Amino acid sequence: MMCESIKTNIPSLLVEEISPNDRVEILRHMEGCRQCRNEMEELEKTWELMDQWKIEEPSASMKSRLMAVAREEIEAVHVTWWSTLRRSFIFRTVLGALGLSMIIYFIFPYDKAIELCETSIFNGGLLAFFPKGLIYFVLGLLYGMIPVSISGICFSKRVEDNPMFKGLGAGAIFATFLVPFFILRCPEFAFGLIFMMALGIIIGSLSGGLATLWVLSRVRMMES
Repeated sequence: MMCESIKTNIPSLLVEEISPNDRVEILRHMEGCRQCRNEMEELEKTWELMDQWKIEEPSASMKSRLMAVAREEIEAVHVTWWSTLRRSFIFRTVLGALGLSMIIYFIFPYDKAIELCETSIFNGGLLAFFPKGLIYFVLGLLYGMIPVSISGICFSKRVEDNPMFKGLGAGAIFATFLVPFFILRCPEFAFGLIFMMALGIIIGSLSGGLATLWVLSRVRMMES
């Protein structure tokens, strides 16, 4: 056997996983080949050192940290864009605000609110002295502000960075959905009335999301 073949079979020789004929041939070769004999001696020493090497058992805290890191890595790989979106503050706030807005609409529809203003408020009382457009603007302000503020309070615990920016974003997205729905539900009313209420909804949504997160962030700063 040539030296290269001998060196390849040395590990098998040491673990006794070689045929008797090959073993005899390899040992006979090593009697006259100092280089192959040195190769086997070095490998034997290396294996002896590896047998003496003791691997320390990691502590419980180390295992816990490693498991936590492993879980985070697995979640980062397998989390889909939909799962990430569902966990975001803006998505939850907008979805909650839309749900609350629909509840408010079914209890107190836009057209009923407008009819109430036309028949009751403007026919007498203190509010009759205010501009008509201002009354409808305030009405739209309430329709926009109340749902997004309540929803923002419910989901604000998950906001850790840029709370006011996220509150403003949630209000803007909420208004983007709510204003078209409002316009489609009130096609029979005058354009000026629709415009003032839609403007109120937009301003109310933006200010509701922004103000809610600003106030809550200040309260948390005072508590900490």
